[in-house]
Amino acid sequence: MNSREIVHGPTLGQAALITVVGYLLGFGVPFVSFYVLPKLFVVNSAAQTSQNILANQGLFVAAIFAMLLNFIGDVLAAWGLYVLLRPVNSSISMLAAWFRVVYATIGIAALLNLVTAYGLLTRPNYLTVFGRGQLDAQVQLAVDSFNFQFAFGLIVFGVYLLILGWLVVKSGYIPTWLGVVLVVDGAGWILTEAVPYLLPQANLGFLIVTSFGELVLLAWLIGWGRRLKEPTPEATAPPGSRDTMPRLAELR
Repeated sequence: MNSREIVHGPTLGQAALITVVGYLLGFGVPFVSFYVLPKLFVVNSAAQTSQNILANQGLFVAAIFAMLLNFIGDVLAAWGLYVLLRPVNSSISMLAAWFRVVYATIGIAALLNLVTAYGLLTRPNYLTVFGRGQLDAQVQLAVDSFNFQFAFGLIVFGVYLLILGWLVVKSGYIPTWLGVVLVVDGAGWILTEAVPYLLPQANLGFLIVTSFGELVLLAWLIGWGRRLKEPTPEATAPPGSRDTMPRLAELR
């Protein structure tokens, strides 16, 4: 297989556009995470949580579909960023893409718990079988399962950002500082979501400031991504990787 046969698919500029579209599909998630779910889910009150969902069914369903759209966007962004960073290291770029796909898979699996909660509350036969108290407990279990599973997925997402940041730093055609921001972002997500399992009393709320790395990446892709050109092999080759041995023709 020669080099001409390898160059297929989107250009770097097109890959940047695909990535932007993937990110934009998730723009409803901040509204869901910081407004809708806190409004509906009441800590230590299963009955109130159930009442809130029943009183705001349209909002709850919209939140579910907004998050589903976000996870679909994650898969699209994983593909776009794979193509964008493939010239740096094809294998590592593929590894990063798979981590993001795994994160999206965990997220969709977690989201199914909210679908279960909605089904429990909107079908009257469940109330007949379980009774109000037990039904509320089942709904609370589904909500808690969503929260725990989604948080676990964010640990995987943090690992993905570490790999992505490394690729950006090594790229030579995306600003190095942007890669550093992504690495810090990834470390912040891992610490925020993993440490509570190890140190339940730890307060890491301040790390929320590290969670905006992808917004910075999105802004850069919108502003400069379409201008990206295919790098030369020399631009992405690590130091010392070039063949310094004299060519056979030069020895003759």
